Amino acid sequence: MSVRYCDIDPNYKKLPPVYGYLSSPLMSLEVSLEKIIPLIDNLQRYVKIAKQHCHSSDHLTKEESAALYLYTMEWGDRGFYRVLNKALRDENRPALKPWFPYLKLLDTA
Repeated sequence: MSVRYCDIDPNYKKLPPVYGYLSSPLMSLEVSLEKIIPLIDNLQRYVKIAKQHCHSSDHLTKEESAALYLYTMEWGDRGFYRVLNKALRDENRPALKPWFPYLKLLDTA
């Protein structure tokens, strides 16, 4: 089984919901990740790749499609979804605030 599918600690603590991201303004993928760039190696490069592989459709904008694509990309231990999932599992809920613009875009998708 892929490590990606079993990286959840079975002894996890129940965390409170994440509040506030839905009131973030909707923005482009690049702008939504400006505060996250220092946390993830080569993030700008992968954003560019995601946008090259995504197009708008009847249901998703190009930005929404690229946000989903970026989340599913694999690129090692500091890959995007790993860093985001770690942040979402952290008890320090206010530390998620830099992720709010991206979470808004992802939720909209």
